[in-house]
Amino acid sequence: MAKDADSREKTLSAAVKLFSQRGYHGTVLQDILDAGGAPRGSLYFHFPKGKEQIGEAAVQLGTDGVRQFITDAAQTSGNVQAFLVKLARGMAASLERSGYREGCPVATTALETAAQSDVLGRAARTAFQTWEQEIKRALISFGMTANQADRTATAVLSQLEGALLLARTYRSLEPMQRAEKALLVLGREALK
Repeated sequence: MAKDADSREKTLSAAVKLFSQRGYHGTVLQDILDAGGAPRGSLYFHFPKGKEQIGEAAVQLGTDGVRQFITDAAQTSGNVQAFLVKLARGMAASLERSGYREGCPVATTALETAAQSDVLGRAARTAFQTWEQEIKRALISFGMTANQADRTATAVLSQLEGALLLARTYRSLEPMQRAEKALLVLGREALK
């Protein structure tokens, strides 16, 4: 049983990485099999509905990873400013480590499929809503009102997602550095 779970996890990890790099439509099942090292039979055993089911599970795995990153950043920050800096720098570091090949684990798939697949569109919406709520929860813990945190969380997520796209496109961390500065202003203004 552990071998089956390991095979599933390797397949999903490969799918998250490939979808992030190439997009959903630019990734074929054989790419996922090759990257994950799983036999073809295990793919259909774990994902009998095919690529869309893999996509949904990969988006969920990416969602969970980013949610945990946000939670960890909040728990290890003493204030709003430190939290926002950790978010921006952590995402920038991840992008740089990938050689600007992997930004958000959900954005590329969301952009390609949200209007075409109810399953993947719902998974992407859930991802962004989950992250927004986690950011909001952190902002409230640092003293923002629910209304302030609600507006600010949307702005923070939008700023980070946009900066990741620009940084990946430009192959430069400069947009992430600018976003960090904008987030600090946003955080100060929201607390007024």
